[in-house]
Amino acid sequence: MSSKKVDRIIQSMGELPTLPTIYMKLSNLLNQPDPSINKITKIISEDPAIAAMVLKIVNTAAYSIRNQIGDLQHAIVILGLNEIKHLVLASSIYKIVKEFKSSSAFDMPAFWKHSVGCAIVAKVLAETAHLNSPEEVFTAGLLHDIGKMIHAGYFHEEFNAVIADVAETGSQMFQSEQKILGFEHAQTGGTLAEKWRLPQATINMIVHHHMSYIPSTLTREMAAVHIANSLCIALRLGSGGEKRVPIVNQKAWESLALKLSDLDYIMQRASKLYEESASIMDFE
Repeated sequence: MSSKKVDRIIQSMGELPTLPTIYMKLSNLLNQPDPSINKITKIISEDPAIAAMVLKIVNTAAYSIRNQIGDLQHAIVILGLNEIKHLVLASSIYKIVKEFKSSSAFDMPAFWKHSVGCAIVAKVLAETAHLNSPEEVFTAGLLHDIGKMIHAGYFHEEFNAVIADVAETGSQMFQSEQKILGFEHAQTGGTLAEKWRLPQATINMIVHHHMSYIPSTLTREMAAVHIANSLCIALRLGSGGEKRVPIVNQKAWESLALKLSDLDYIMQRASKLYEESASIMDFE
């Protein structure tokens, strides 16, 4: 199905979820030259749950801080602006997932865990492969399956049939979606990301995360999200509803110029970070 037709279907579904105001405010501020730490702190403090999460993260063992940090502005400086932005995004997406109404058989808590897991694996892959924008890769990893949430919320019966087909045939979910819905979650996720006015590079990583074919504009960032999805499923970090581990596209793997021996480090590092995240973020 063409992307224009998918876009028309999405636009006709009524009110779609929007990103919370705090994320939009922070993004707008960080896009300005030399954003004020005072203003960033003020925005973060508007959401007590996010402020508490920032303080909890900065006081974990990962940052080796001898004395407990209780000052939000100090914590923001330690974590860095890119880290703060993707933490706020993760919290914002979690609120959407938690509040989204779905009467389908899709397991939303397991979906959230898979989303966080894929984001973490994608970032570790990006850092190991020395990519320029690991935070953008984290964002795309977090959102790569967001279209499944839309399908679960707006196409209850059809998506239940998709879940049943995946269980019966062992097909990848996008293949069952194409058969039953006529379009798949990566397309839907890309359209939602466009609605949220996310960067085109992020949209491309979402749209092409299956790598069922090699896009003409293949980037190493797209490859990282594709591989992260398979590794996340292999590590059983949550579940996006798949019944088997997708095969990694060889050209995507080659584009990252990693060795097979790097996988041990990537999987161990990602698993450790995921466990730390589970103790900080609400996984229920």
